[in-house]
Amino acid sequence: MIRALPAVRPRWRSGADIVIVGSGAAGIAAALAAAARGKQVLMVTKDLTGGATPLAQGGMAAAIGPGDSAARHARDTIDAGAGLCEPETVATLAAGAPTAISRLAALGARLERVSLRLEGGHSRHRIVHAGGDATGAEVHRVLREALLASPVRVLDSTAALDLLLTEEGVVGGLLAATIGPGGELDPGVVTAGSVVLAAGGLGQAFATTTNPPGTTGDALALAARAGARLRDPEFVQFHPTVLWETRTGQRPLITEALRGAGAVLRDLDGRPLMAGRHRLGDLAPRDVVSAVMHERIDDGARHLWLDATALGADALETGFPAVTAACRARGIDPVTEFIPVAPGAHYSCGGVQADMDGRTSVPGLYAVGEAASTGLHGANRLASNSLTEAVIAGRRAGGAVGAPEAAGSARPSGTPLPPPPGPGVSAASWPALAAAMSRYAGVLRDRAGLDSLLRAAREVPEARQETAGSVRAGELDLAVVEATNLHTVSVLVATAALRREESRGCHRRRDAPWTRPDARHTVLHWDGGGLRDVADAPVGMAS
Repeated sequence: MIRALPAVRPRWRSGADIVIVGSGAAGIAAALAAAARGKQVLMVTKDLTGGATPLAQGGMAAAIGPGDSAARHARDTIDAGAGLCEPETVATLAAGAPTAISRLAALGARLERVSLRLEGGHSRHRIVHAGGDATGAEVHRVLREALLASPVRVLDSTAALDLLLTEEGVVGGLLAATIGPGGELDPGVVTAGSVVLAAGGLGQAFATTTNPPGTTGDALALAARAGARLRDPEFVQFHPTVLWETRTGQRPLITEALRGAGAVLRDLDGRPLMAGRHRLGDLAPRDVVSAVMHERIDDGARHLWLDATALGADALETGFPAVTAACRARGIDPVTEFIPVAPGAHYSCGGVQADMDGRTSVPGLYAVGEAASTGLHGANRLASNSLTEAVIAGRRAGGAVGAPEAAGSARPSGTPLPPPPGPGVSAASWPALAAAMSRYAGVLRDRAGLDSLLRAAREVPEARQETAGSVRAGELDLAVVEATNLHTVSVLVATAALRREESRGCHRRRDAPWTRPDARHTVLHWDGGGLRDVADAPVGMAS
Protein backbone atom coordinates (compact mmCIF):
# COMPACT_ATOMS: atom_id res chain seq x y z
CA MET A 1 0.00 0.00 0.00
CA ILE A 2 3.03 2.29 0.28
CA ARG A 3 3.27 4.36 -2.87
CA ALA A 4 6.48 5.45 -4.54
CA LEU A 5 7.06 8.91 -5.99
CA PRO A 6 6.78 9.45 -9.73
CA ALA A 7 10.07 9.27 -11.59
CA VAL A 8 12.00 12.46 -12.34
CA ARG A 9 14.84 13.29 -14.71
CA PRO A 10 17.73 14.83 -12.68
CA ARG A 11 19.09 18.09 -14.05
CA TRP A 12 22.02 18.73 -11.70
CA ARG A 13 24.58 16.80 -9.66
CA SER A 14 26.47 17.32 -6.43
CA GLY A 15 28.38 15.16 -4.00
CA ALA A 16 29.88 14.87 -0.53
CA ASP A 17 31.20 12.28 1.90
CA ILE A 18 28.08 12.62 4.03
CA VAL A 19 24.62 14.05 3.34
CA ILE A 20 22.48 15.27 6.24
CA VAL A 21 18.73 15.52 5.59
CA GLY A 22 17.18 18.04 7.99
CA SER A 23 18.40 21.10 9.86
CA GLY A 24 17.00 20.75 13.37
CA ALA A 25 19.12 20.18 16.47
CA ALA A 26 19.91 16.55 15.57
CA GLY A 27 20.89 17.28 11.99
CA ILE A 28 23.08 20.26 12.82
CA ALA A 29 24.78 18.39 15.68
CA ALA A 30 25.55 15.51 13.31
CA ALA A 31 26.83 17.84 10.60
CA LEU A 32 29.14 19.72 12.96
CA ALA A 33 30.58 16.53 14.45
CA ALA A 34 31.24 14.99 11.03
CA ALA A 35 32.78 18.19 9.66
CA ALA A 36 35.05 18.43 12.71
CA ARG A 37 36.51 15.10 11.65
CA GLY A 38 37.43 16.39 8.23
CA LYS A 39 34.49 14.96 6.28
CA GLN A 40 32.87 16.80 3.39
CA VAL A 41 29.33 17.36 4.63
CA LEU A 42 26.33 18.55 2.65
CA MET A 43 23.07 19.44 4.40
CA VAL A 44 19.76 19.23 2.53
CA THR A 45 16.87 21.07 4.18
CA LYS A 46 13.47 22.40 3.20
CA ASP A 47 13.89 25.38 5.57
CA LEU A 48 17.06 26.20 7.49
CA THR A 49 15.19 28.61 9.78
CA GLY A 50 12.13 26.45 10.39
CA GLY A 51 11.29 22.98 11.64
CA ALA A 52 10.25 21.78 15.07
CA THR A 53 13.40 22.63 17.07
CA PRO A 54 12.83 26.41 17.22
CA LEU A 55 9.29 25.80 18.52
CA ALA A 56 10.32 23.65 21.51
CA GLN A 57 9.10 25.51 24.58
CA GLY A 58 9.71 23.36 27.63
CA GLY A 59 13.45 22.73 27.63
CA MET A 60 16.09 20.03 27.94
CA ALA A 61 16.04 17.35 30.62
CA ALA A 62 19.32 16.88 32.51
CA ALA A 63 20.08 15.73 36.06
CA ILE A 64 22.15 18.72 37.17
CA GLY A 65 20.14 19.91 40.16
CA PRO A 66 20.78 19.20 43.85
CA GLY A 67 19.58 15.75 44.91
CA ASP A 68 19.16 14.59 41.33
CA SER A 69 21.10 11.90 39.49
CA ALA A 70 21.38 10.22 36.12
CA ALA A 71 19.88 7.12 37.70
CA ARG A 72 16.74 9.06 38.73
CA HIS A 73 16.48 10.59 35.28
CA ALA A 74 16.78 7.13 33.73
CA ARG A 75 14.15 5.68 36.05
CA ASP A 76 11.66 8.45 35.21
CA THR A 77 12.29 7.89 31.50
CA ILE A 78 11.71 4.15 31.80
CA ASP A 79 8.55 4.67 33.88
CA ALA A 80 7.11 6.99 31.23
CA GLY A 81 8.10 4.59 28.42
CA ALA A 82 5.63 1.93 29.61
CA GLY A 83 7.92 -1.08 29.28
CA LEU A 84 9.40 -0.40 25.84
CA CYS A 85 12.48 1.68 26.64
CA GLU A 86 15.86 0.11 25.90
CA PRO A 87 17.68 0.40 29.28
CA GLU A 88 21.17 0.86 27.83
CA THR A 89 19.97 3.65 25.54
CA VAL A 90 18.23 5.38 28.44
CA ALA A 91 21.35 5.15 30.59
CA THR A 92 23.44 6.66 27.80
CA LEU A 93 21.07 9.60 27.45
CA ALA A 94 20.79 10.29 31.17
CA ALA A 95 24.56 10.09 31.70
CA GLY A 96 25.33 12.32 28.71
CA ALA A 97 22.70 15.02 29.32
CA PRO A 98 24.75 17.27 31.66
CA THR A 99 27.68 17.32 29.22
CA ALA A 100 25.34 18.14 26.33
CA ILE A 101 24.04 21.14 28.28
CA SER A 102 27.58 22.30 29.01
CA ARG A 103 28.58 22.04 25.35
CA LEU A 104 25.62 24.17 24.28
CA ALA A 105 26.48 26.75 26.93
CA ALA A 106 30.05 26.80 25.64
CA LEU A 107 28.69 27.61 22.17
CA GLY A 108 26.93 30.62 23.67
CA ALA A 109 23.47 29.29 24.49
CA ARG A 110 21.82 31.39 27.19
CA LEU A 111 20.46 28.55 29.30
CA GLU A 112 18.97 28.76 32.78
CA ARG A 113 20.83 25.98 34.62
CA VAL A 114 20.09 26.95 38.25
CA SER A 115 16.36 27.61 38.46
CA LEU A 116 15.31 24.30 36.93
CA ARG A 117 11.71 23.55 36.03
CA LEU A 118 9.45 20.57 36.63
CA GLU A 119 7.44 18.80 33.92
CA GLY A 120 5.13 15.82 33.74
CA GLY A 121 6.63 12.45 34.63
CA HIS A 122 9.76 13.90 36.23
CA SER A 123 10.45 13.27 39.92
CA ARG A 124 12.82 16.23 40.21
CA HIS A 125 13.17 19.75 38.87
CA ARG A 126 15.57 19.04 35.98
CA ILE A 127 14.32 21.04 32.98
CA VAL A 128 16.95 23.45 31.66
CA HIS A 129 15.27 26.31 29.81
CA ALA A 130 15.92 29.57 28.02
CA GLY A 131 13.94 32.73 27.36
CA GLY A 132 11.17 31.53 29.64
CA ASP A 133 9.53 29.23 27.10
CA ALA A 134 11.85 29.61 24.10
CA THR A 135 14.46 26.93 24.74
CA GLY A 136 14.28 25.40 21.27
CA ALA A 137 14.72 28.78 19.62
CA GLU A 138 17.86 29.46 21.66
CA VAL A 139 19.34 26.02 21.02
CA HIS A 140 18.63 26.32 17.30
CA ARG A 141 20.14 29.83 17.23
CA VAL A 142 23.54 28.78 18.56
CA LEU A 143 23.66 25.57 16.53
CA ARG A 144 22.69 27.38 13.34
CA GLU A 145 25.35 30.04 13.95
CA ALA A 146 27.94 27.31 14.42
CA LEU A 147 26.71 25.59 11.25
CA LEU A 148 27.00 28.73 9.15
CA ALA A 149 30.54 29.30 10.48
CA SER A 150 31.56 25.72 9.63
CA PRO A 151 32.69 24.20 6.30
CA VAL A 152 29.36 22.35 5.96
CA ARG A 153 27.64 23.15 2.64
CA VAL A 154 23.92 23.82 2.94
CA LEU A 155 21.32 23.32 0.22
CA ASP A 156 18.41 25.32 1.63
CA SER A 157 14.92 25.19 0.08
CA THR A 158 15.70 21.66 -1.06
CA ALA A 159 13.60 18.52 -0.59
CA ALA A 160 14.91 14.99 -0.25
CA LEU A 161 12.99 12.76 -2.67
CA ASP A 162 14.48 9.28 -2.30
CA LEU A 163 17.57 7.44 -1.16
CA LEU A 164 19.87 6.02 -3.81
CA LEU A 165 20.87 2.39 -3.26
CA THR A 166 23.24 0.05 -5.07
CA GLU A 167 22.16 -3.42 -6.16
CA GLU A 168 23.68 -4.68 -2.90
CA GLY A 169 21.34 -2.40 -0.90
CA VAL A 170 24.07 0.02 0.16
CA VAL A 171 23.40 3.76 0.33
CA GLY A 172 25.08 5.73 -2.44
CA GLY A 173 23.45 9.11 -2.11
CA LEU A 174 20.21 10.99 -2.41
CA LEU A 175 17.75 12.11 -5.08
CA ALA A 176 16.84 15.67 -4.12
CA ALA A 177 15.18 18.72 -5.65
CA THR A 178 15.45 22.44 -5.12
CA ILE A 179 12.10 24.07 -4.35
CA GLY A 180 10.86 26.97 -6.46
CA PRO A 181 8.66 29.82 -5.16
CA GLY A 182 5.50 28.02 -6.24
CA GLY A 183 6.55 24.61 -4.93
CA GLU A 184 7.88 23.46 -8.30
CA LEU A 185 10.88 21.13 -8.09
CA ASP A 186 14.20 21.03 -9.92
CA PRO A 187 15.54 17.49 -9.31
CA GLY A 188 19.16 16.44 -8.99
CA VAL A 189 21.45 13.71 -7.67
CA VAL A 190 23.69 13.98 -4.63
CA THR A 191 26.25 11.17 -4.40
CA ALA A 192 27.56 10.28 -0.94
CA GLY A 193 28.94 7.36 0.99
CA SER A 194 26.50 7.93 3.86
CA VAL A 195 23.17 9.66 4.46
CA VAL A 196 21.92 10.84 7.86
CA LEU A 197 18.14 11.24 8.16
CA ALA A 198 17.34 14.01 10.62
CA ALA A 199 14.06 15.26 9.15
CA GLY A 200 11.88 14.00 11.98
CA GLY A 201 8.29 14.90 12.70
CA LEU A 202 5.05 13.64 11.17
CA GLY A 203 2.46 15.78 12.94
CA GLN A 204 1.03 17.11 9.70
CA ALA A 205 -0.41 13.64 9.12
CA PHE A 206 -3.09 14.65 11.65
CA ALA A 207 -5.72 17.36 11.45
CA THR A 208 -4.54 18.98 14.69
CA THR A 209 -0.86 19.22 15.58
CA THR A 210 1.79 21.34 17.25
CA ASN A 211 4.14 20.62 14.33
CA PRO A 212 4.80 23.32 11.73
CA PRO A 213 4.15 22.95 7.98
CA GLY A 214 6.83 20.79 6.42
CA THR A 215 6.87 18.14 9.17
CA THR A 216 5.47 15.55 6.81
CA GLY A 217 7.23 12.37 7.87
CA ASP A 218 9.87 12.72 5.15
CA ALA A 219 12.59 10.71 6.92
CA LEU A 220 10.28 7.83 7.78
CA ALA A 221 8.90 7.69 4.24
CA LEU A 222 12.37 7.78 2.63
CA ALA A 223 13.60 5.00 4.91
CA ALA A 224 10.47 2.93 4.26
CA ARG A 225 10.87 3.10 0.49
CA ALA A 226 14.54 2.10 0.92
CA GLY A 227 13.56 -1.03 2.86
CA ALA A 228 14.87 0.05 6.29
CA ARG A 229 13.48 -1.46 9.47
CA LEU A 230 10.85 0.77 11.07
CA ARG A 231 10.11 0.40 14.75
CA ASP A 232 7.02 1.28 16.80
CA PRO A 233 5.41 3.84 14.44
CA GLU A 234 2.10 3.39 16.29
CA PHE A 235 3.40 5.40 19.25
CA VAL A 236 2.49 9.00 18.39
CA GLN A 237 2.45 11.22 21.44
CA PHE A 238 -0.39 13.69 21.74
CA HIS A 239 0.46 16.77 23.78
CA PRO A 240 -2.37 17.35 26.26
CA THR A 241 -2.37 21.13 26.13
CA VAL A 242 -2.62 22.53 22.63
CA LEU A 243 -4.43 25.85 22.27
CA TRP A 244 -7.88 24.91 21.01
CA GLU A 245 -9.23 26.61 17.89
CA THR A 246 -11.96 25.73 15.45
CA ARG A 247 -9.55 25.56 12.50
CA THR A 248 -7.36 22.56 11.70
CA GLY A 249 -3.61 22.40 11.11
CA GLN A 250 -0.82 23.67 13.33
CA ARG A 251 -1.92 25.11 16.65
CA PRO A 252 0.13 26.80 19.40
CA LEU A 253 1.60 24.56 22.09
CA ILE A 254 0.89 25.43 25.72
CA THR A 255 4.03 24.16 27.43
CA GLU A 256 3.82 21.51 30.12
CA ALA A 257 6.08 23.68 32.27
CA LEU A 258 3.05 25.88 32.87
CA ARG A 259 1.47 23.01 34.80
CA GLY A 260 4.82 22.47 36.49
CA ALA A 261 4.55 26.06 37.72
CA GLY A 262 1.07 25.46 39.13
CA ALA A 263 -1.49 25.71 36.31
CA VAL A 264 -4.44 23.31 36.67
CA LEU A 265 -6.48 21.42 34.06
CA ARG A 266 -10.23 21.82 34.59
CA ASP A 267 -13.34 20.43 32.96
CA LEU A 268 -15.92 22.75 31.44
CA ASP A 269 -17.60 23.12 34.83
CA GLY A 270 -14.34 24.31 36.37
CA ARG A 271 -13.60 21.14 38.37
CA PRO A 272 -9.95 19.92 38.55
CA LEU A 273 -9.64 17.30 35.81
CA MET A 274 -6.82 15.12 37.12
CA ALA A 275 -7.82 14.99 40.78
CA GLY A 276 -7.85 11.33 41.81
CA ARG A 277 -6.84 10.11 38.35
CA HIS A 278 -3.08 9.74 38.89
CA ARG A 279 -0.66 10.15 41.77
CA LEU A 280 1.12 12.97 39.88
CA GLY A 281 -2.13 14.80 39.11
CA ASP A 282 -1.67 17.42 36.40
CA LEU A 283 1.95 16.33 35.97
CA ALA A 284 1.15 12.72 35.10
CA PRO A 285 2.83 11.43 31.91
CA ARG A 286 1.39 12.89 28.71
CA ASP A 287 -0.29 9.69 27.58
CA VAL A 288 -2.26 9.53 30.83
CA VAL A 289 -3.34 13.18 30.76
CA SER A 290 -4.29 13.06 27.06
CA ALA A 291 -6.39 9.92 27.61
CA VAL A 292 -8.27 11.48 30.54
CA MET A 293 -8.90 14.63 28.50
CA HIS A 294 -10.13 12.61 25.54
CA GLU A 295 -12.68 10.83 27.74
CA ARG A 296 -14.28 14.17 28.55
CA ILE A 297 -14.08 15.37 24.96
CA ASP A 298 -15.73 12.14 23.81
CA ASP A 299 -18.56 12.95 26.24
CA GLY A 300 -19.38 16.05 24.21
CA ALA A 301 -16.88 18.72 25.18
CA ARG A 302 -15.05 20.44 22.33
CA HIS A 303 -12.18 21.43 24.58
CA LEU A 304 -11.21 21.65 28.28
CA TRP A 305 -9.65 24.43 30.33
CA LEU A 306 -6.14 25.15 31.57
CA ASP A 307 -6.28 27.53 34.53
CA ALA A 308 -3.07 29.54 34.96
CA THR A 309 -4.71 32.55 36.62
CA ALA A 310 -3.16 31.80 40.04
CA LEU A 311 0.33 32.33 38.62
CA GLY A 312 -0.13 36.08 38.17
CA ALA A 313 0.83 38.50 35.43
CA ASP A 314 4.55 38.68 36.20
CA ALA A 315 5.06 34.90 36.20
CA LEU A 316 3.16 34.50 32.93
CA GLU A 317 4.57 37.47 31.05
CA THR A 318 8.16 36.96 32.20
CA GLY A 319 8.32 33.18 32.56
CA PHE A 320 6.06 32.19 29.66
CA PRO A 321 6.12 35.05 27.15
CA ALA A 322 5.49 32.91 24.05
CA VAL A 323 2.43 31.22 25.55
CA THR A 324 1.07 34.52 26.85
CA ALA A 325 1.54 36.21 23.48
CA ALA A 326 -0.07 33.31 21.57
CA CYS A 327 -3.12 33.43 23.83
CA ARG A 328 -3.50 37.21 23.67
CA ALA A 329 -3.15 37.15 19.88
CA ARG A 330 -6.32 35.06 19.91
CA GLY A 331 -8.23 37.25 22.35
CA ILE A 332 -7.47 35.22 25.51
CA ASP A 333 -5.70 36.77 28.50
CA PRO A 334 -4.23 33.89 30.55
CA VAL A 335 -3.70 36.24 33.49
CA THR A 336 -7.46 36.50 34.03
CA GLU A 337 -9.04 33.84 31.79
CA PHE A 338 -8.90 30.08 31.42
CA ILE A 339 -7.11 28.81 28.30
CA PRO A 340 -9.10 26.45 26.04
CA VAL A 341 -6.97 23.35 25.35
CA ALA A 342 -7.25 19.93 23.72
CA PRO A 343 -4.72 17.18 22.84
CA GLY A 344 -2.87 17.48 19.53
CA ALA A 345 -0.39 15.29 17.66
CA HIS A 346 3.04 16.29 18.93
CA TYR A 347 5.86 13.76 18.71
CA SER A 348 6.64 10.44 17.04
CA CYS A 349 8.12 8.09 19.63
CA GLY A 350 8.85 5.46 16.95
CA GLY A 351 10.75 5.85 13.71
CA VAL A 352 13.62 4.35 11.75
CA GLN A 353 15.19 1.66 13.92
CA ALA A 354 18.62 2.93 14.96
CA ASP A 355 21.14 2.76 17.77
CA MET A 356 22.38 5.85 19.63
CA ASP A 357 25.08 6.28 16.96
CA GLY A 358 22.34 6.47 14.34
CA ARG A 359 23.11 3.19 12.56
CA THR A 360 20.12 1.60 10.83
CA SER A 361 19.49 -1.74 9.10
CA VAL A 362 20.57 -0.26 5.72
CA PRO A 363 24.36 0.06 5.25
CA GLY A 364 25.37 3.70 5.00
CA LEU A 365 22.03 4.99 6.32
CA TYR A 366 21.80 6.74 9.69
CA ALA A 367 18.84 8.25 11.54
CA VAL A 368 18.82 10.68 14.46
CA GLY A 369 16.39 12.77 16.47
CA GLU A 370 12.66 12.33 15.99
CA ALA A 371 13.34 10.44 12.76
CA ALA A 372 14.89 7.58 14.75
CA SER A 373 13.63 4.93 17.12
CA THR A 374 16.61 4.41 19.42
CA GLY A 375 14.63 2.83 22.25
CA LEU A 376 14.92 5.95 24.42
CA HIS A 377 11.26 6.96 24.39
CA GLY A 378 9.65 3.54 24.42
CA ALA A 379 5.87 3.76 24.25
CA ASN A 380 5.69 7.34 25.52
CA ARG A 381 8.31 10.09 25.55
CA LEU A 382 9.22 11.71 28.85
CA ALA A 383 8.87 15.49 28.57
CA SER A 384 11.96 17.42 27.40
CA ASN A 385 13.98 14.31 26.60
CA SER A 386 13.70 14.87 22.85
CA LEU A 387 15.87 17.98 22.51
CA THR A 388 18.46 16.41 24.79
CA GLU A 389 18.45 13.25 22.68
CA ALA A 390 18.73 15.24 19.45
CA VAL A 391 21.92 16.95 20.57
CA ILE A 392 23.51 13.80 22.01
CA ALA A 393 22.52 11.35 19.27
CA GLY A 394 23.30 13.85 16.53
CA ARG A 395 26.83 14.39 17.83
CA ARG A 396 27.38 10.64 18.26
CA ALA A 397 26.15 9.90 14.74
CA GLY A 398 28.38 12.60 13.29
CA GLY A 399 31.31 10.90 14.95
CA ALA A 400 30.29 7.40 13.88
CA VAL A 401 29.55 8.28 10.27
CA GLY A 402 32.80 10.18 10.08
CA ALA A 403 34.92 7.27 11.27
CA PRO A 404 37.04 5.70 8.50
CA GLU A 405 35.65 2.20 9.02
CA ALA A 406 32.03 3.39 8.94
CA ALA A 407 32.53 5.49 5.83
CA GLY A 408 34.43 2.70 4.12
CA SER A 409 31.80 0.07 4.85
CA ALA A 410 29.11 2.28 3.33
CA ARG A 411 30.99 3.01 0.07
CA PRO A 412 28.77 1.98 -2.87
CA SER A 413 30.13 -0.69 -5.21
CA GLY A 414 27.72 -0.06 -8.09
CA THR A 415 25.56 2.65 -9.64
CA PRO A 416 23.14 3.84 -6.97
CA LEU A 417 19.51 4.23 -8.05
CA PRO A 418 16.26 5.37 -6.40
CA PRO A 419 13.41 2.91 -5.70
CA PRO A 420 11.16 1.96 -8.64
CA PRO A 421 8.83 4.87 -9.48
CA GLY A 422 5.13 4.93 -8.69
CA PRO A 423 2.05 7.11 -9.08
CA GLY A 424 2.47 9.17 -5.91
CA VAL A 425 -0.51 10.64 -4.06
CA SER A 426 -2.76 13.53 -5.02
CA ALA A 427 -2.03 16.61 -2.92
CA ALA A 428 -5.77 17.33 -2.78
CA SER A 429 -6.25 14.16 -0.69
CA TRP A 430 -4.18 15.43 2.23
CA PRO A 431 -6.92 17.20 4.33
CA ALA A 432 -9.33 14.25 4.18
CA LEU A 433 -6.65 11.73 5.09
CA ALA A 434 -5.45 13.92 7.97
CA ALA A 435 -9.02 14.11 9.29
CA ALA A 436 -9.27 10.31 9.10
CA MET A 437 -5.97 9.97 10.97
CA SER A 438 -7.19 12.20 13.79
CA ARG A 439 -10.52 10.37 13.96
CA TYR A 440 -9.27 6.79 13.79
CA ALA A 441 -5.61 6.89 14.89
CA GLY A 442 -5.78 9.65 17.48
CA VAL A 443 -5.65 9.42 21.26
CA LEU A 444 -8.08 6.45 21.29
CA ARG A 445 -8.22 3.75 18.59
CA ASP A 446 -10.01 0.51 17.77
CA ARG A 447 -9.93 -2.18 15.09
CA ALA A 448 -12.98 -0.90 13.20
CA GLY A 449 -11.58 2.61 12.97
CA LEU A 450 -8.12 1.48 11.94
CA ASP A 451 -9.62 -0.77 9.27
CA SER A 452 -11.58 2.23 7.98
CA LEU A 453 -8.40 4.32 7.96
CA LEU A 454 -6.52 1.74 5.89
CA ARG A 455 -9.42 1.47 3.45
CA ALA A 456 -9.40 5.25 3.08
CA ALA A 457 -5.63 5.16 2.45
CA ARG A 458 -6.07 2.55 -0.27
CA GLU A 459 -8.64 4.73 -2.01
CA VAL A 460 -6.61 7.96 -1.99
CA PRO A 461 -6.32 9.26 -5.58
CA GLU A 462 -3.01 9.01 -7.38
CA ALA A 463 -1.03 12.11 -8.22
CA ARG A 464 -1.00 11.04 -11.85
CA GLN A 465 -1.33 7.89 -13.90
CA GLU A 466 1.92 6.10 -14.76
CA THR A 467 3.41 7.12 -18.09
CA ALA A 468 6.35 5.78 -19.99
CA GLY A 469 9.69 7.27 -18.97
CA SER A 470 10.37 10.03 -16.48
CA VAL A 471 8.19 13.04 -15.96
CA ARG A 472 9.50 16.37 -17.16
CA ALA A 473 11.46 18.44 -14.65
CA GLY A 474 9.06 20.60 -12.68
CA GLU A 475 6.05 18.31 -13.23
CA LEU A 476 6.46 16.82 -9.75
CA ASP A 477 5.88 19.49 -7.11
CA LEU A 478 6.48 19.70 -3.37
CA ALA A 479 2.79 19.24 -2.53
CA VAL A 480 2.75 15.81 -4.21
CA VAL A 481 5.99 14.77 -2.49
CA GLU A 482 4.67 15.74 0.94
CA ALA A 483 1.25 14.18 0.34
CA THR A 484 2.91 10.92 -0.75
CA ASN A 485 5.12 10.91 2.35
CA LEU A 486 2.14 11.63 4.61
CA HIS A 487 0.24 8.78 2.98
CA THR A 488 3.16 6.44 3.78
CA VAL A 489 3.23 7.66 7.38
CA SER A 490 -0.51 7.11 7.74
CA VAL A 491 -0.24 3.55 6.45
CA LEU A 492 2.66 2.78 8.80
CA VAL A 493 0.92 4.21 11.88
CA ALA A 494 -2.39 2.50 11.11
CA THR A 495 -0.80 -0.86 10.27
CA ALA A 496 1.29 -0.93 13.43
CA ALA A 497 -1.61 0.27 15.60
CA LEU A 498 -3.83 -2.46 14.19
CA ARG A 499 -1.25 -5.14 14.95
CA ARG A 500 -0.65 -3.98 18.53
CA GLU A 501 -3.70 -5.46 20.24
CA GLU A 502 -3.15 -3.88 23.64
CA SER A 503 -3.04 -0.44 25.23
CA ARG A 504 0.44 0.77 26.12
CA GLY A 505 1.83 4.26 26.55
CA CYS A 506 0.46 6.65 23.95
CA HIS A 507 -1.16 3.81 21.98
CA ARG A 508 -4.65 3.28 23.43
CA ARG A 509 -7.15 0.74 22.06
CA ARG A 510 -10.80 0.97 23.12
CA ASP A 511 -11.24 -2.67 22.13
CA ALA A 512 -8.02 -3.82 23.84
CA PRO A 513 -7.75 -1.85 27.11
CA TRP A 514 -5.34 -4.34 28.68
CA THR A 515 -1.53 -4.23 28.64
CA ARG A 516 0.21 -7.48 27.75
CA PRO A 517 2.77 -8.77 30.27
CA ASP A 518 5.41 -9.29 27.55
CA ALA A 519 6.58 -5.93 26.22
CA ARG A 520 7.57 -6.21 22.57
CA HIS A 521 8.45 -3.76 19.84
CA THR A 522 6.66 -3.57 16.51
CA VAL A 523 9.20 -3.80 13.67
CA LEU A 524 8.02 -3.39 10.07
CA HIS A 525 9.81 -3.68 6.74
CA TRP A 526 8.60 -2.72 3.25
CA ASP A 527 9.83 -5.25 0.69
CA GLY A 528 8.35 -3.55 -2.36
CA GLY A 529 5.25 -5.70 -2.35
CA GLY A 530 3.87 -5.12 1.13
CA LEU A 531 4.62 -4.36 4.76
CA ARG A 532 6.15 -7.34 6.54
CA ASP A 533 6.62 -8.00 10.24
CA VAL A 534 10.18 -8.53 11.33
CA ALA A 535 10.37 -11.31 13.94
CA ASP A 536 8.94 -10.31 17.31
CA ALA A 537 11.40 -7.96 18.97
CA PRO A 538 11.54 -8.14 22.78
CA VAL A 539 12.86 -5.15 24.69
CA GLY A 540 16.63 -5.12 24.96
CA MET A 541 17.11 -7.27 21.84
CA ALA A 542 15.65 -5.10 19.08
CA SER A 543 18.69 -3.18 17.90
